Amino acid sequence: MNKFFLKKEYFPTHDSNLMENEGNVHDARKNFIENRFTNLDELLKSRYHWMNEYLDNKRNIIEVGAGASFSKFYINKPLTLTDTVKNSWTDEKVDATNMPFENSTIDIIIASHCIHHMYSPIKFFKECSRVLKRDGLILIQEINTSLLMRCLLRVNRHEGWSYDVNVFDENSIANDPNDIWSANCAIPELLFANKKLFEEKINYMKIIRNDLNEFLLFPLSGGVIAKKKMIELPRIIFPIIKMIDKILVFLMPSVFALGRSVVIKNIK
Repeated sequence: MNKFFLKKEYFPTHDSNLMENEGNVHDARKNFIENRFTNLDELLKSRYHWMNEYLDNKRNIIEVGAGASFSKFYINKPLTLTDTVKNSWTDEKVDATNMPFENSTIDIIIASHCIHHMYSPIKFFKECSRVLKRDGLILIQEINTSLLMRCLLRVNRHEGWSYDVNVFDENSIANDPNDIWSANCAIPELLFANKKLFEEKINYMKIIRNDLNEFLLFPLSGGVIAKKKMIELPRIIFPIIKMIDKILVFLMPSVFALGRSVVIKNIK
């Protein structure tokens, strides 16, 4: 049933979005620093803490599409924050499909919830392969368009999806290149759901981790940038919530998994 239900292309307009402050990274960052909302803190912790295990002895680490740059609160190593828009907290304005870095100079590239906004994912991976050292890594946290995620997106009219995009074709446009908040939430699933296909099409890279995750943790956060009001929960109950998430995602990933953690190695 999930194979067909709500699979038809869907793209809401920005004006129809029922969540507040879409794209307002300044307020999102300010509110988080001032209030450290527990629900969101627990979500962001789960999205970034796992990355630290790959950072030992790594010196040149960059984040693309850093947005509000929440990574700085959870990553244990110094990193260079980049985005297509230069904010006061970002280090460099960088187009992730055309980076100003020399060949084979970067150890780690972090991409959290930005690949589904890219107009050409394949250009991004080619550029990553160029700037990464051999055996360098891309650490990715992304959305996953499970049945419940598609329902949430439709209810909130927040972002859309299309499965009719060839994400491995450089000439196929996955998002509006003139709109940095254009989003095709199917992109991560199209890229990573089939490991063999990814490695055939992008034969200079290898997937070494590909975990589905997040269920209750995501909606309870109230959103990262775009917001829905949510009751703040006591921190003591989050280990239980995370355990429930783990069980339900394991049992029915195509229904419950709202997120995906991926590690890709540059093998060129």
